[in-house]
Amino acid sequence: MSNWAPPPGTKIVMPSLLVTNAKFKPTRGSDVQATWRKQGWTAPSAGLPPPPPEKVIEPLRRVR
Repeated sequence: MSNWAPPPGTKIVMPSLLVTNAKFKPTRGSDVQATWRKQGWTAPSAGLPPPPPEKVIEPLRRVR
């Protein structure tokens, strides 16, 4: 077990129902990123350029 302690004033909330439980039903408003964006958070990848397009590999032709 680690000796980590949360910063002072931090509230830790433990989940009361695991997602593997059959009673768990996802709700419409459970988008975590949308909730944090309301508070001014932006994703770290938001400012990155888009990835390059994937290379198309031609299938090998069989030579007889």
